[in-house]
Amino acid sequence: MSAPADHTPDPTAVRTALWHALHMLVAQSPPVLDDTLGLRIADVDNSWRQRPDMDLVRMSTNRASIVARSRLAEDVVSASGATQYVILGAGLDTFAQRHDGPTQVFEIDAPATSAWKRDRLDALGLRAAERLHLVPVDFEAGESWLDQVVTAGLDPAIPTVVSMLGVTMYLSREAISATLCAAATLAAGSTMVFSHSRPIEMAPAEIRPILQGAADGAAASGHPWLSLLSPDDAAALAYEAGFGDVAIVTSQDLHDRYFAERGDQLSPVGGEDLVIATVSTA
Repeated sequence: MSAPADHTPDPTAVRTALWHALHMLVAQSPPVLDDTLGLRIADVDNSWRQRPDMDLVRMSTNRASIVARSRLAEDVVSASGATQYVILGAGLDTFAQRHDGPTQVFEIDAPATSAWKRDRLDALGLRAAERLHLVPVDFEAGESWLDQVVTAGLDPAIPTVVSMLGVTMYLSREAISATLCAAATLAAGSTMVFSHSRPIEMAPAEIRPILQGAADGAAASGHPWLSLLSPDDAAALAYEAGFGDVAIVTSQDLHDRYFAERGDQLSPVGGEDLVIATVSTA
């Protein structure tokens, strides 16, 4: 969630948007996630499908994992009936543009990223201004995302869904804990959905070289992976933060939920796992 120095979106956010679009282009119908708007927002040239990270075979697990985690988070929002949705490290997320209804969407990101995205949405006529709130937060200056989102209009007294996808590996355990603790102070019935990557040695053997390459690339770009968590470790952090009900959703669970009936062999197994944590109503 750090601000890119050149006021362009973080490369990981762009890659996520491109994987969403690629899924729509090459996966068997119906898609797990219907999202091509991020590609428009990213404003990349027509050669994007030739990028090494768009390789249809080598990166298929990563692509499946990315679309599955977004689908799960959006399913949680829909099932909860929540009218407030906070997206931490929103990047090029397009939930607000793709889903009708009264849900107020608060996208949290670094100031430069938020400003860039606001300009892109305005240029494309995709702002959804009546219910999309782009909330810049300077994490490096110690700003509280919860304070900023309340200032932007979130009502902490009503149930809210908070998602944090593809972020925890870049944070220290202390920073993850602080984020979860803030979310756990929201109204009873609020839900936190966050993804995490397991230690590389826990991944299937065929996936480990890809994960190691991603870790090396992240370190080389100045954004090293700081926290790789087992499912039990991730759940423990949620319990310690104060959530009363914590469910683990592994990559195998995601496969069984969204991919088992597909005939194209696409699967997220070996990719990110997720935790769904709920503030107790008792």
